[in-house]
Amino acid sequence: MSRNYGVSTRSLAQVRTNASGLPKSFSWRGHSYLVLTILFTWLESAPWWRTRQAREWQVWRVEATSQSSKNNFGIYDIATSDERWFVYHLLD
Repeated sequence: MSRNYGVSTRSLAQVRTNASGLPKSFSWRGHSYLVLTILFTWLESAPWWRTRQAREWQVWRVEATSQSSKNNFGIYDIATSDERWFVYHLLD
């Protein structure tokens, strides 16, 4: 099962990166997550009819665990565009 959040104010996240710019942790919806593994990364373009949003964003599919509960982990697609980060997709 998966949930798609897209780019919205509800999906905005605060992401900490390492010196290479790779995500190492993020906060989303009042919870903090530690990135365990970066599984994939890709560049995605918005559909041509969505002109108000950014045209491209970099997406990272990561395995992350909740910092409050080490047994609670999942697969998250986190993305950045225009120096804003957001949770794009969550795989249960």
